[in-house]
Amino acid sequence: MEHHPDPDSLRHNLSSKLQRRENEKLAVLDHILKFMTLGTIIVGSIAIYAALHTNNRRLGADIFLRYSDRISDLRRSLPTTAFFEGSATGSMEMAPEERRAAHEVIYSIFELYELKVHGFLPSAIWKIREPDIEALLALPVFRQELAVLQNRFARHPRFAAWVEQVVRNRQNR
Repeated sequence: MEHHPDPDSLRHNLSSKLQRRENEKLAVLDHILKFMTLGTIIVGSIAIYAALHTNNRRLGADIFLRYSDRISDLRRSLPTTAFFEGSATGSMEMAPEERRAAHEVIYSIFELYELKVHGFLPSAIWKIREPDIEALLALPVFRQELAVLQNRFARHPRFAAWVEQVVRNRQNR
């Protein structure tokens, strides 16, 4: 005697198989959506990082340009004799406004240096002007004024040590 499956059993079997396939399709779709979401989050994070990095570079460049302009303006107010590299024996006579301008140049360099040290000014930007700053600080008139300001920079030993090293390196050349 042949055994024929029960129609209800076949229907139930077919329904189970269809349900399983439907669940598998939904699981695949769910995985695809999760990967798409993860991809979107990764791309968004990279875009945010790139924007912040670019903004920080622009901000550093802007800070540098403003300080550079300020230092240049102050330098123009100094007499041309202040930029002679000859050794200064004794003190150089300067008018009070010239002395103030030299002090402002030194303070501006100090501020720019501290911005670099604390990460607000990228080292790559600092390197653009560093040789000029070092040459300026090694000039006799600035060495003279640095000596006058020495006590004020005692609270900033890192800057004081850097200036001392710059002057020593320039003298040894």
